[in-house]
Parts: sequence; C-alpha cells; structure tokens
Amino acid sequence: MAYMISCECINCTACEYECPVRAISPGPSQFTIDASTCVECDGYFSVPRCRSVCPVAACQPQREVYLLKMQSLAQRGAAPFVLQPGG
Repeated sequence: MAYMISCECINCTACEYECPVRAISPGPSQFTIDASTCVECDGYFSVPRCRSVCPVAACQPQREVYLLKMQSLAQRGAAPFVLQPGG
C-alpha cells in the first residue's frame, strides 16, 4: 500500500526532498504522492522518510475512506483535492 499526504500538509517541502524514489510532488493545494511510484521506502529505510520528516504527520498509509471523503468534500466546493493514479 502506498503512502498519501493528508490535508494537514503545510507545504514545507521536507518530504519532497527526502523521498528516495521522487514520488512526491507539489499539487494544486498541497504536496501529493504518486501511488504508482511510492515504495514506502521498502529496502531504503525502516520507516518511510516522508513520515519521519513531516512536522505535522501528514504522510500516512493510504486510506480509501479518507480519499473518498476528500473527493466528496471537493465536489461540494472544498479546496481542490487531486486523487493520485491508482488511488
């Protein structure tokens, strides 16, 4: 399961530079993780780097319920939320 960045993201860029496979990029309102590229740092680190460097704990394992909730809120006019490929 890939990681995702929740709406708590403060756009600090810490995770983007720590990702060993460059799966993290800036999105329209916050950073996003490409689920098809994310390897959860398996084989690189014991704890995913994005999770260990995020000051607000916005990097978390991908949760389908959270993604559906954010999509529903976006359809009602909340801040833009872009679903990642495969997510």
